[in-house]
Amino acid sequence: MAEEEATVADGGEEDYDDDDELHDLRSLLASEGRDFLVRNNGDEVKISELEGKTVGLYFSGSWCGPCRRFTPILAEAYTELASRDSNFEIVFVSSDEDEEDFSDYFSKMPWLAIPFSDDDKRDSLSGVFDVKGIPTLVIIDNNGKILTDEAVQVVRDYGAEGYPFTAEKIEKLEEEEEVARMNQTIKSLLVTATRDFLLTSNFKKVPVSNLEGKIVGLYFSLSSFEACARFTRKLVKIYNDLKMKGENFEIVLVSLEEDESSFMDDFEDMPWLGIPFKDKLKEKLVRYFELEDLPTLVVIGTDGKTVNVNAVELVEDYGVEAYPFTSKKLKELKKKEKARIESQTLESLLISGERDFVIKNDGSKVSVSDLVGKNILFYFSAHWCPPCRAFLPHLIEVYNKIKEKDDAFEIVFISSDEDEESFEDYFLKMPWLALPFSDERKRFLTRVFKISGIPSCVAINRAGKTVTKEARSLIMEHGANAYPFTEESIRQLKAEMEEKAKHWPEKIRHKEHSHVLWKSRREYICDGCGKRGRYWSFYCKKCDFDLHPDCALNADHDEVDSEDEEEEAEWPMKIKHMLHKHTLVKAWRHYQCDACGVIKHGWSYFCEECDFDLHPDCAFENEATFKVIDDSDDESEEDEDTEIDEDDIDNYGNMNGNKIKDDDEDTVNVEDGHESLPRDFKQELQLGDDTVGVEEKEEKESKIENGDENKNDVEDKENEGEEHHNETDDEEDDEDGPGMRGYVCTTRDREGSESFQESLFTCKLYR
Repeated sequence: MAEEEATVADGGEEDYDDDDELHDLRSLLASEGRDFLVRNNGDEVKISELEGKTVGLYFSGSWCGPCRRFTPILAEAYTELASRDSNFEIVFVSSDEDEEDFSDYFSKMPWLAIPFSDDDKRDSLSGVFDVKGIPTLVIIDNNGKILTDEAVQVVRDYGAEGYPFTAEKIEKLEEEEEVARMNQTIKSLLVTATRDFLLTSNFKKVPVSNLEGKIVGLYFSLSSFEACARFTRKLVKIYNDLKMKGENFEIVLVSLEEDESSFMDDFEDMPWLGIPFKDKLKEKLVRYFELEDLPTLVVIGTDGKTVNVNAVELVEDYGVEAYPFTSKKLKELKKKEKARIESQTLESLLISGERDFVIKNDGSKVSVSDLVGKNILFYFSAHWCPPCRAFLPHLIEVYNKIKEKDDAFEIVFISSDEDEESFEDYFLKMPWLALPFSDERKRFLTRVFKISGIPSCVAINRAGKTVTKEARSLIMEHGANAYPFTEESIRQLKAEMEEKAKHWPEKIRHKEHSHVLWKSRREYICDGCGKRGRYWSFYCKKCDFDLHPDCALNADHDEVDSEDEEEEAEWPMKIKHMLHKHTLVKAWRHYQCDACGVIKHGWSYFCEECDFDLHPDCAFENEATFKVIDDSDDESEEDEDTEIDEDDIDNYGNMNGNKIKDDDEDTVNVEDGHESLPRDFKQELQLGDDTVGVEEKEEKESKIENGDENKNDVEDKENEGEEHHNETDDEEDDEDGPGMRGYVCTTRDREGSESFQESLFTCKLYR
């Protein structure tokens, strides 16, 4: 048996997953030439000394965050078990790859370890026990049987009390907890074998017995959770209010902080009691109350029994009115609230006790009675909320437009800001009214209108009844035209829009997008103006792109018919063209064609690197001048110069119906009166040098000013539509080749324009 297990430990194929398999510790932990384990001080301990003990194999690593957090918990349980003289030992099986990391991590452990140098053994043990993740704690009893490979959670939940961490032990502990629930008292909850007191925030001890006969809130919190931080601020106010009223109420903090400094920083600002930081009772209470959320406020009644497993929502909704936080109190509050809603008026919404006013942003008060008979919009918002800040300018614009046509309209800002300075800074930007900062009426209105997100707008009519809770969406879609937000006014707006939509094109092209946009009925965010839209959009399903009709049907769109779309669909995505050395990609854009010079919005064959564009008509006018590039073509080919045969270049004149032929070795002759192109020019074009480019009108005008051309001659030729070029003396040679200086090739304007820019020859070749 020992030999078989040694084979497995050394990497054999036999599997030890069967819980009934008995493991020999020496075979598991020893290697050839090593029959010992080590302590963090370097001492060696014979493996034979573990015989007859329950052993935990602790798979862990210094680089693992959960491992680093669990190791102190395990060390505490180990130390407690050692003090009981229990027959228990732990062996650390490290996953560290650096010896310094291993040594530093191991120095915090009071147990044994496989030496770092024996990485083969460490790896083989992970395989033997099929370790899928760390930390993992495998417990093997004194007979070599696996008791559990899930001891990490047991130690977290029960600590040393869970020893020997078997299912039977856990079942027994759970039974004991159930009995404790049935006989629950405040002492059974908060007193331990070593402690019968709680702490104040200045760390004075208060006996748990002082809480008997009181309503007690057990407050589970973690300050790094923003929700806990927000709720703590509210709870402090409610706690102080209840204390001032003389209520028999106390709170006990059950902090889940991981380090003591965070606990002390959090606890020092709290006016209530707390469980000491290192007390293991906190983990027990988490398990006992089956904690699922943070923050959680468990309410214990005067008899020590649980009356509410989590009163956070009750406190959030009703504040101090919810005391004593029982289900009976909740029923009373809901009944009262229901009656208030059924008889809703503006006064019932905005008046609470002595609070019968709203404020202007200069701090002056406005009586609620002054708002009765007006259409009111409740604006739920906050400065910290980016969508709120983005919506505010639009709402101000709408507010001003509505006020121009109906002064019996007002907005009341209901803030969710967490500090008064932010509230005031935000409110100063608003031309309307508001509830004061941290006003208790905010909770009531949030609950009544079931506000789950901000910004939100609720419209109230002149009678104080709710018109709609979706006023923000209506404002985003219709602006001031949505007023007074009634179903009738919205139906009328929809009918008007439907009538308009009948006259809109079914599909368009727009400069903002490269694909066809289809008229569609949907809810969306406009990719043009960024505002919310519903009902009609011009939409690209492929890209999830939307434009409001107002954004789409402007001067930057073209209607699309089926024939155009079919033709465009046949155009290739990429081409090489003799006029440019880089690959040209099909793109929908606003551009000026570098062949004919015409400015257009639509499809282009485009080189982003050079900002070079060709109209599709110019690109495909002659099959000899372009080449389709497939995606399967080698990428290097796309970066090479355009490869067009000389014969193709010789026939380039066919783009304008002019046949080109060779009459002379050094020239390319053009029939029908076209002048000769020097042979060197053809060669440079074929090589793709930067001698083929696009110049602006200013360059030609510069040439005229410099005497390279006679301005009057040029104007005469352009007006007459003659084809012409500049030609230097034959004797003048330079690096560009004979006759190349200042060469410009032009032809009659293809679009009928007389402008210089649009009268250039299709290739628009300049030197």
